[in-house]
Amino acid sequence: MDVRDAAEVAAARASAPFLAKAGCIGAALALIGMLGLGATTLIAGAAKKAADGKNSGGGCESPGLPNMNPGKVPAPILAQQIYHAKIIDEVAQKRGLPGRASLIALMTALQESGLQNLNHGDLDSLGLFQQRPSQGWGTPAEVTNPPVSAGLFFGGNKGRPPGLVDIPDWPMLEPGAAAQRVQRSLYPQLYATRRGQAEGVARNAGINLERLGSVTGQLPEWAQPTAPGDTTPGECTPAGETPAGAPFHDAASDWPQEVKNRRSTEAAIAWAKEQPDLNQKIWYRRCLEFSARVHGWRAAGVTSAITHYHVMPAHMKHPGSRDVPPGALMYWETTNPHGHVSVYLGEGMIISNDVARPGYVDVIPASDIESKWGGRYVGWAPPYFPKGA
Repeated sequence: MDVRDAAEVAAARASAPFLAKAGCIGAALALIGMLGLGATTLIAGAAKKAADGKNSGGGCESPGLPNMNPGKVPAPILAQQIYHAKIIDEVAQKRGLPGRASLIALMTALQESGLQNLNHGDLDSLGLFQQRPSQGWGTPAEVTNPPVSAGLFFGGNKGRPPGLVDIPDWPMLEPGAAAQRVQRSLYPQLYATRRGQAEGVARNAGINLERLGSVTGQLPEWAQPTAPGDTTPGECTPAGETPAGAPFHDAASDWPQEVKNRRSTEAAIAWAKEQPDLNQKIWYRRCLEFSARVHGWRAAGVTSAITHYHVMPAHMKHPGSRDVPPGALMYWETTNPHGHVSVYLGEGMIISNDVARPGYVDVIPASDIESKWGGRYVGWAPPYFPKGA
């Protein structure tokens, strides 16, 4: 595996000027012909790596082939990539893993094999992920069985090398870095170059890379399917419990005296409602920062949404309450350890990043976080930022 990567890096460097003149994909094909390589190495070969990583200013799409145009990738290879991508994502979904896990796996398989189930590789490397039987990944039959090899990559397998879920805080890592932690290549930078291509394959395969899931590969207790004997469709929710996705209602915004922000509540709500029209894709996974910005702060002064809720004074917390004052902060637990926070605008609506469009902010029903995004509502608190800056 590492020997192959070294050869490809060297070939990529040597071929860069040639590729820039001749055009990325055409030059890649010419170089493949000169090296005597087979057609199935088009994506995984050295010339393709040069096109992905070396010529971003020479008319190439970089990284990868985001649109997966069949005119650029031979149809038989593209079909195999989509087929194997669906298998990988199906394994991830069965494990309860989020779409980010599928993204990392696709980036890895594209780098290692071009998403081809290879029966050869460096030393004894085999399959989509070029896993080595001699290193304990499995038998040759296992590592060339796509569902099995995907399960081995995702990890949690006793007696096998650590996989993705065995890496502490893997969702916090950049996808390329997470792939490297599993694969341990001598050329870790190459995985990141496959992100655009992986996203393109995912689009063609109908894979939702924004899907929520469990970071451990097991659904959290609150997200488990309803057990036999529990409430069934059409039955009432037990007394005292509010069903997930139920509407929210306005309450009076009588904040404690220590709640002092740089914007009044009215000005904060007005500012928030203006933001979707700016159409700025700058808020991906920045829910707490955005909520602080709504109230006039540059930053909240703590590291995550759930941390902000937990350090909130006890008399300010309203666990589970669906009667929320406009301007309040609303908190949800998600499979991301940071959780999620949004600002309540009134009439059941919130301003939230990532839910309707990843990276953007939109005004949406507060109930969507539960019913469409899979979060668990924790409660609300006043817009209190004692460490705001």
